[in-house]
Amino acid sequence: MPDLLAWFTDHESALSGIAALIAIVAAIVVILSPLGAGVRGLLSRSKKTDAVSVDAQTTDASTPPTKDFVDTPPPLITDKPSIAVLPFVNMSDDKSQEYFADGMTEDIITGLSCDSRLFVIARNSTFVYKGKAVDVRTVGKELGVRYVLEGSIRPVADRLRITVQLIETETGTHIWADKIDRPTAELFDIMDEVVDNLVTALCANLGVAESQHAQRQRPEDLQAWALCVQSEVLYFTQPGGKSVSEAEALARRASEIEPGFALSWALLAYLTSVRVAFGLSTDLAKDSSETLALVGKALRLASNDPTVLGYCGYAAIWVGQAGQAIDYLERSLAINPNNSNAQISYGAALWAAGKPEAGAKQLEYFIGRAPKDPFLPLAYVDLSLSYLIMGDFVQAEQAARNVIKHAPGFTWGFLTLAMSLTALGHDAEAQVQIRQINEIEPDFTRQNAEDFWNRVLLKPGQAETQIALLQQTWRD
Repeated sequence: MPDLLAWFTDHESALSGIAALIAIVAAIVVILSPLGAGVRGLLSRSKKTDAVSVDAQTTDASTPPTKDFVDTPPPLITDKPSIAVLPFVNMSDDKSQEYFADGMTEDIITGLSCDSRLFVIARNSTFVYKGKAVDVRTVGKELGVRYVLEGSIRPVADRLRITVQLIETETGTHIWADKIDRPTAELFDIMDEVVDNLVTALCANLGVAESQHAQRQRPEDLQAWALCVQSEVLYFTQPGGKSVSEAEALARRASEIEPGFALSWALLAYLTSVRVAFGLSTDLAKDSSETLALVGKALRLASNDPTVLGYCGYAAIWVGQAGQAIDYLERSLAINPNNSNAQISYGAALWAAGKPEAGAKQLEYFIGRAPKDPFLPLAYVDLSLSYLIMGDFVQAEQAARNVIKHAPGFTWGFLTLAMSLTALGHDAEAQVQIRQINEIEPDFTRQNAEDFWNRVLLKPGQAETQIALLQQTWRD
């Protein structure tokens, strides 16, 4: 294939028209909104909710921070994860690629700004570092942020290589890094996909980094936000009976510290519903009622917060309200399409509402674009459940094995694997999985699983089909 410069030459006439349009839109953006999102982002993401990142100070974009500013830095933003996205570096000799690197930087800023859990420094503060060799620790002090994202774009033969790394500014520690290789010929087609993938992975890894940061703090420093982050990562990365109890205790403590913090109540609703869903409840009626009460309380406090909507949507699934869950989750994803938990929960809501094909498609899309996401176990268990309902037991088995690979203590990974194996005629191996369940969760019974199917599946006949397979698999 031709190299990148030759590709641009071959498409010069088409690109000149695009460049003229971009120049016009750029001029309008500069006039109307100095803090606006990237030009290409405005063109390609018009279907998404607009979001403007918040600037940490009023530094003029044309004037680099002075020594006085370094000597008197802004206070570190501590109430939520704070991040600055530095201008991506164009590693090519072809300077026509410069706008591509800048456009990607601005789109990442826009995508991160959709997440209300993050504090994102606006482009006019980060672009003062463009073309400069900087120490991320200095950037952290100058901008008052805990994390910096760096990236570069380099053509290699007929491919384009994009590298990114997330760094904690206090210590200079690398938190996460990734490398993406794509054919140069797909340059414009893949730009949105690349940015979305990066933002999804970045948001998830920021959550893990924040949990680790909170664990380094003294107990008296742990406020509501940090407790919720710890709770999230504890359960999402290793779901199971023990972790849900510990995560619930952290979220409950957060709600006591700050009763007006909607996220803590929404997270409590999520975790209470997990007890209902996966057979951990000793009183289904009481816990279901409490889940609905917590959902109502969270939404009264923050009815348009995408994270709150996402947790409430997930909770609604397991108390038999998949239709309402879909509404919450679609509203959440319209505001912030990069929320891992809401994406996974949406797939679950779809299969619970009698649309397992659509649920599987949603979950496969998520897994494909975020194969390193820390929350993969939940995505895989819902994918396995989707395939069980569809009757595709080969795919259900494969997804279940991935659950166990990523979360070996998650009971439902072994149960979906056992049911898949029974359906495929591998009864002896299925019984091995049932014995594993008895060892991991001795209090979990077949009746718990039957209650799950009866409560969650809304389409007539589906619960009966799954219970029949369950009874064939799990014999008393």
